[in-house]
Amino acid sequence: MTPAPLAIRPPHLRATGLLLVVFALGACASGGGNLRQARVAEQQQDYDLAVAEYTKAARARPEDRTIRLSLDRAKLRASQDHFARARRHAATDKTEEALVEYQLAAELNPASGEIQDELRRLRAQMRTQVAVDRGGKTTLEALIK
Repeated sequence: MTPAPLAIRPPHLRATGLLLVVFALGACASGGGNLRQARVAEQQQDYDLAVAEYTKAARARPEDRTIRLSLDRAKLRASQDHFARARRHAATDKTEEALVEYQLAAELNPASGEIQDELRRLRAQMRTQVAVDRGGKTTLEALIK
């Protein structure tokens, strides 16, 4: 038995079918738009934006392995960028800025031992700067006496 032509089908079935098509096309378009934006951002070396757009695309199409691999690649590149910025800040004694960049790099690439080591080293350095005042006293000791 073949389905009735569209003109013969009841109006509510045509409307329901049309709504389903519109929703399906909207879902594909939103994922595709994010994917296009992610690729453009990656080409422009704006890896943070690429990560954000690939993440949206991966949420829209979680089964798409290519998107997941692209997201992983963008995360690694973004992590490398933040790590390089952190090192530049650390070299110029901008420890607060360096800390933020190291934390971003570590969040994007938690498996990197090098990033984790630098983050620990900087945090230890910052603790010693806070703890010891010029006279060898902690800030608290200097305030008390």
